[in-house]
Amino acid sequence: MGLLLAFTMQTPCQPQQNLSIQLNSCVRHGQKTAKITRHSRPVAQHSPIMRIRTLTAPKMADALTIIRQELGPEALILSTRKVTNAAGEMTLEITAAVNEPEPQSQHITEPALSKPNAAAPLNSLPKVPSLSAQSNSSGTDLSAILRTQGVTEGLITKLTAALPGLQTAGFSAPEALEMLLSKLATFTPATDILKPGQAHLFIGPPGSGKTTLVAKLAVQARQNGRTTGLLSLDDQKLGGFEPLAITAESMGDTAHLLTGPASLKAAAQSMGPRHLLLIDSPALNPYQPQAFTQLKQRLESLGVPTICHLVIPADLNPEDMALLPVATHRFNPVSLVITKLDCTTRYGALLNTAVASGLPLGLASHSGNVATAPLNLTPQWLGQALGTLPRQPWEFTS
Repeated sequence: MGLLLAFTMQTPCQPQQNLSIQLNSCVRHGQKTAKITRHSRPVAQHSPIMRIRTLTAPKMADALTIIRQELGPEALILSTRKVTNAAGEMTLEITAAVNEPEPQSQHITEPALSKPNAAAPLNSLPKVPSLSAQSNSSGTDLSAILRTQGVTEGLITKLTAALPGLQTAGFSAPEALEMLLSKLATFTPATDILKPGQAHLFIGPPGSGKTTLVAKLAVQARQNGRTTGLLSLDDQKLGGFEPLAITAESMGDTAHLLTGPASLKAAAQSMGPRHLLLIDSPALNPYQPQAFTQLKQRLESLGVPTICHLVIPADLNPEDMALLPVATHRFNPVSLVITKLDCTTRYGALLNTAVASGLPLGLASHSGNVATAPLNLTPQWLGQALGTLPRQPWEFTS
């Protein structure tokens, strides 16, 4: 099985610049019409800018032909779904992306995984006021805000007891809270978490976004000039493997579903050397322990040494979130990967879980869009988020 770990360790090259492509509003393919819809917003914070296109086609083969003809071989297929057209016929709706040159007047930051400090999710989530500003305007002290955020009483006591001393020493409230959080919990940059030359396994509860995260990481790695092997152990959920297969196909590659040693050997021979392996897994329900046993047995039968990461959605209820590191201890996870940061404004449970488990925070995701780059969860952002009263959904404007 050593073939799977025979990665090349070459220096990543810069992503190639793609030509800007002008598209017609619709493209004729045989007797069918494939509609291409433009979206103006950039999807990833780097140059070249990736923009989204959506088209419909009767078959996947037709869609791939159109995409390659109109967008070029570098286009990425981000998602597919079956829809009904105006004639009442079933057809495929495909979302693809293509890189376009950066406008000279616009500054685009580097990719999240190549520059950890530039990837904090402050630019994606609503900006929050400083601790002092919010306390003065609302009359709510920090302990009450932290309590509303869901931070445990024990951690609130530690934070509020240490904060005045740091402020007396000249640190602002946000700076002091950031320092305290970095002492209570461990924060590791995503580049250090996803070390090359290793197989990274992602586990988590149902709906945690593991598959989307793995697809995001593969797309981001490709844009950074790295090769990844996309593998999946999820043969239980209907359609569980297809998103990875589509992502790999869009990059001119093949994802592999591992059902046993024979499929692993075939995958190793097919892939050849890669910078790193990304392995998706079936959902682990903490209230169904047999799923944990089955996954552990499958991993042991494959015999591949893996680095395990526990994927937790930010909107999971605090009690179940606290259970997950304990329930998954047999896999020896080395980090907490937080997804769905945009699905809540209460982040106390993240701090509670990180402190109680001792697992580092770092790699994170805030969107279900595959083309949106992963992020680095920093103590600075978490401090600002925890020092802000949670907002209700109706308080956000479109």
